[in-house]
Amino acid sequence: MREVLRNAHFIVTVDHTAKLARVTRTAELFDSIEQIEQKCEEIIGALALLDRSAMSLLLDIRAAPGRNDPRFESATLRLRTAAVRGFARVGVLVGTSAGALQVRRHVREDGIERMISDDEDELLAYLAAAPPRRR
Repeated sequence: MREVLRNAHFIVTVDHTAKLARVTRTAELFDSIEQIEQKCEEIIGALALLDRSAMSLLLDIRAAPGRNDPRFESATLRLRTAAVRGFARVGVLVGTSAGALQVRRHVREDGIERMISDDEDELLAYLAAAPPRRR
């Protein structure tokens, strides 16, 4: 994978051979809503040149500090939608059941389907359009 963006909050990598983009959230806290918006715009810019319809997106939010206050949710709705819209498949790697519940709510709000799992191998199989391996 080739790294296309790194800042204190996110790492974005792209594997053109596997047709996979990956956005990994770090544990770094945001200082302000404006900082959230700026960092999310950086992600949107890093993903802008990709042929999204031919690629899958893996969002790894396991390290993300939990946050769902109304100002945060309002600020991230537009940005979240712009970042994930258009990808052939989207998978979200979560570390907690609370994280999975929040992402399910995001699916209801923005209408963009995502597979949600705490199993990275299962998500990668889904994103590659291969059936997940049986356990």
